[in-house]
Amino acid sequence: MTPVVSRLSLLTAYALAGALIGLVVIHPAVLAITWIEYSALVPDAPTLTAFLTDRLLLLVVPRHLHMAVAFALVGALVGLGFGFFTRAYLDLSRGIRFFREIHGDEIPTLIRGGETASVEFKSTMRWDIKEERVNKALETVIAKTIAGFFNARGGRLLIGVADDGTVLGLEADYATLRHGNRDGFERAIADIVTRLLGGDLCPALQTTFASLDGHDICMVLVQPAPRAVYLNDAGKTHFYVRSGNSTRQLELREAMEYARTRWP
Repeated sequence: MTPVVSRLSLLTAYALAGALIGLVVIHPAVLAITWIEYSALVPDAPTLTAFLTDRLLLLVVPRHLHMAVAFALVGALVGLGFGFFTRAYLDLSRGIRFFREIHGDEIPTLIRGGETASVEFKSTMRWDIKEERVNKALETVIAKTIAGFFNARGGRLLIGVADDGTVLGLEADYATLRHGNRDGFERAIADIVTRLLGGDLCPALQTTFASLDGHDICMVLVQPAPRAVYLNDAGKTHFYVRSGNSTRQLELREAMEYARTRWP
């Protein structure tokens, strides 16, 4: 079966299911609402069961078939809408999984290549290895690196890897999160970007994970930003840009000149 035929078959099934729901759910629900309004105006109104039975039996009378067709069409349209939404969601999910698998395979090669103008290693996101405690200042370091990539040509930030390429993993960071897994870590990265750089930039980020030597590694893919990105920390604004294999802070005059040429 070709993909087109498969998709049409799926949408047809949703439409038929929707038509059935229109007849056995939507129509009785509309009648129930009508009965509530009717019974409030007419003291000797029939019971809900009697009212529904009488009205639904009219559907088999030829001159009332148009009502059955109308509710079947309403249900079919609802079913089709749900089918299109479901199909789009499944296609998007498959695309994201494919994207992450492809880029996840890059991680070992990137680690072997070391830090470059477009690749940076960070041991952890928030766990201070030396002091063995949560250190929120490390989140600012993560934001600084991402801002540098945003303001340059993009890049890849690998978290869970020491400067020399040693795989450390994310387990220590996981233990500090409410949801200590990949999803929780990804949400934490998005929260850091939202708080320190701007929530509008989150769509320019993609995260993927790989397991190396029994440890999870996170790679944050940063696209070039459509605007100048400033890091807001403790009421102060900083501008960072990637320079060589490090992230450099620019002075105000440098930042203004860079932004003028980078985003004319």
